[in-house]
Amino acid sequence: MLEWEEIHGFVSPGEYKRFVQYIEAQVADGIVKELSVNPKCGKGMIYGGRWFEDLSTGAIWRLVPPDVPFRGLWEPIVEGLSE
Repeated sequence: MLEWEEIHGFVSPGEYKRFVQYIEAQVADGIVKELSVNPKCGKGMIYGGRWFEDLSTGAIWRLVPPDVPFRGLWEPIVEGLSE
């Protein structure tokens, strides 16, 4: 089981790049699956980024890249919005 923690803002572009490499390696190893973004999620809701499922727990998380001044994030998808 993966022990993911929320990231509310990457410290640098390099940190974001390393995190992307980490999560893509998890996908390549079959530990994580990348999902399509739920089109029912609109403005003011969880929307965009790349969504990933931890195959051991079924937890769904999203990765949103930095876009200055926003520093990006890694957060769990609220239950019910992923359906």
